[in-house]
Amino acid sequence: MSDGIIARVYAEALFGAASEEDKIEAVGRDLGEFAAAVQESEDLRALLFDKGVSPDDKKRLLLTLTEGGDPLVRNFLQLLVDKQREEILLEAQGLFVKMVEAAEGVVRVELITARPVANEVREEIERALGSALEKSVELSLKVDESILGGVRLRIGDKIADASLRHRLDLLRARLVSPVATLEG
Repeated sequence: MSDGIIARVYAEALFGAASEEDKIEAVGRDLGEFAAAVQESEDLRALLFDKGVSPDDKKRLLLTLTEGGDPLVRNFLQLLVDKQREEILLEAQGLFVKMVEAAEGVVRVELITARPVANEVREEIERALGSALEKSVELSLKVDESILGGVRLRIGDKIADASLRHRLDLLRARLVSPVATLEG
């Protein structure tokens, strides 16, 4: 089984347990804080992901670092150590966040433009997308001058590219593609 599938299984189990105990917010917060600490601390990553460090030492470290945290998160982290799956922590945390957003009807959208967008335009786009998707939209803006004009939308894994750069690339591909013609 690939790490992505395994991470999904663990994230779904944690999400299910958090839902049953009505602790989604607390679990999401504590897991997010721990994942951020792992990303920021090279020493913590080294200890957590090192196969040479004994599981008992890792669990003692986790219990110390998460003292006062939600028991579901503490148990989840210990389970990862017991099953030697520490490397899926960050992916599982990201999947957990996506599950929470899906359950709450929230979708993250990235809007990429060649120039900065005014707040009024941003709000109108957010409202229109929310209405079209029938979800609450969290819109993030990004400026990429290389697209020249138009917009590129990223909604989850899907990209809608209405940029001038994309259209020029398509036109270039059509113009340089070999076309067989019969003459005479």
